[in-house]
Amino acid sequence: MMNPVRNTFSIIQSGVFFGLLAIGTAGFLWLINDFLMPIFWAVILAIVFYPIQAHFVRMVQYKTIAALLTLLCVFAIIFVPLWVLGGQVVEQSLDLYERVSTEDSGVTRAGIMERVTDVLGFLERYGIEQNEVRSRLSSFAQTGADFVTRQAVVFGQATFGFLVSFLLTVYLLFFLLRDGPAIGTKIMHIIPLGKEREWTLYQNFVAVTRSIFKGTLVVSVVQGTIGGILFVVAGIDGALLWGVIMALLSIIPALGSFIVWFPAGLLLLLTGSVWQGVVVLGGGIFVISLIDNVLRPILVRRDVQMPDAIILISILGGLSVFGITGFIIGPIIAGFFFSMWSIFEQDYTRELESRG
Repeated sequence: MMNPVRNTFSIIQSGVFFGLLAIGTAGFLWLINDFLMPIFWAVILAIVFYPIQAHFVRMVQYKTIAALLTLLCVFAIIFVPLWVLGGQVVEQSLDLYERVSTEDSGVTRAGIMERVTDVLGFLERYGIEQNEVRSRLSSFAQTGADFVTRQAVVFGQATFGFLVSFLLTVYLLFFLLRDGPAIGTKIMHIIPLGKEREWTLYQNFVAVTRSIFKGTLVVSVVQGTIGGILFVVAGIDGALLWGVIMALLSIIPALGSFIVWFPAGLLLLLTGSVWQGVVVLGGGIFVISLIDNVLRPILVRRDVQMPDAIILISILGGLSVFGITGFIIGPIIAGFFFSMWSIFEQDYTRELESRG
């Protein structure tokens, strides 16, 4: 028979221990709060590029060398293109701002107003005053240009913080690539869910992460590239900048880059640039939209066992709550939600059958 005093003391010990465990965990998370994003991206990149790491391990037989080679691939595929593209976008943004803001260029605010005179005349027939529209368009153009400039300044001021986060991401990524399986096994051993449940959650987490990351990245690059090419053909200034914007917006399924290329093509038609407008709208409808409707399902929905509507809502919700990182965090949370309910369904079904 168990001693009541000893039993009570054991309960108190367990309570104190788990209380200290919770306090220690919360304190550690608070301590690393400013570095959660670098940690997050290191984990995501490690999951996405681990198949390459495994391939290099089979080739060279050394995990450390394989991790270094995989890091080189990450730099070549992700970091270097982003660095080069980022510099070009900032330069083109500032150039576009100067051309819109000064009077010694062919692309001035006055010049833009001249190009839409026909549109204003059309609107005036329906009781919309030209002066009011001109004022609002001018104010909108100036506000947008000022915003781009401010963001460029903020980017320059945040360079040091970005550099620290970048170096931390690379540092953690190396160790996650080299020791990832051991770390994953340790975490799964600590979590008291049982091997079957832990393995199910792990598989779903990896599948969602890889599918969303690869699918979104490929679709974004392809749509942004094609959109930029269409803008170059149509003679639109800042084609690289608009291409990057379309690539970023393509993260949002169904809408995405449509927000950019459709108004641009429509404005070209209304301002008399007919063939340019036809090129942009035709390319958007028959190429960019086709990519979103064909390529994204192949890369994402095939591996992610979630309804299309849930994927869309989870991405939009993730973007709303977490910013740009939310395009991965949102679907991961949704995938975790579905995985837990799937496990519950399986356990509940087994329990009913066992009582049978």
